[in-house]
Amino acid sequence: MESWSNRDEEAGQVSHPSPVNVAHGGLDGILVVNVRSFIDRRRNIERQLDPLGLRYEFIHDYDVSELQGPVAQRYLRGSTLSLAQQSCAMKHVWAHCLILARNWQRALILEDDVILARDFVQGLRDALTEAASVEEPSVLFIGSGGNLYTPRHLLVPGKRLYKTSKGRLAEAYIVSRRAAALQMAWIEANGIVLPADNLFERIDQEQGIGLYWLEEPVVVQGSKNGTFRSTLEPALPNVVQGIKFAFQKVRRKYFYRG
Repeated sequence: MESWSNRDEEAGQVSHPSPVNVAHGGLDGILVVNVRSFIDRRRNIERQLDPLGLRYEFIHDYDVSELQGPVAQRYLRGSTLSLAQQSCAMKHVWAHCLILARNWQRALILEDDVILARDFVQGLRDALTEAASVEEPSVLFIGSGGNLYTPRHLLVPGKRLYKTSKGRLAEAYIVSRRAAALQMAWIEANGIVLPADNLFERIDQEQGIGLYWLEEPVVVQGSKNGTFRSTLEPALPNVVQGIKFAFQKVRRKYFYRG
């Protein structure tokens, strides 16, 4: 069985990035899931992260055209997911492999359609500060997912991380090394059996990984709010999707939050 330490070498396409800017201490790296041909989404990330002085690395391995190789097939195992879903899941898996191979203790994984809030950096700092005292292994969801929010009656002034029993979506999350190791152990045994969002939620629940939501979230998924068209599932026109998302946000955040 191959070891984590030789995965970078095996890929032959991923170089080690420079150390992450110290502005977000406690974070060893930022990995961004992106398809090589999705130039508009790549520019979306660059426009947002570059001015913040945050260093990051795109995950370009395992585009659809690269799913027939031995590593991908080891995890996909005749998967019935669409090719786009297989590619997305493999990119998330590859990000976890890099975390383990590089011995990172904590990393932020973003999808390429994310929209960052104006207080993104402060939210990142707050999440990392509070993460020092959370139960390990852990995954911290800093995005709103499908407009998911902690019930209002559980909110505490000055507190930003809240433990929960389920994940948000996989558009923006901070994963610890211990969590990544457990997640990869499950995938080694079972393969990629669900789309990325559902896959990691199932793994986290079965492996007893602590899940935390950041309140207020500082990332929105652009394919949910109509900025981008989803490439993983049937999608409404962007304008219609944007209206649907806005109404859902008002309903879930302000009226049915509990």
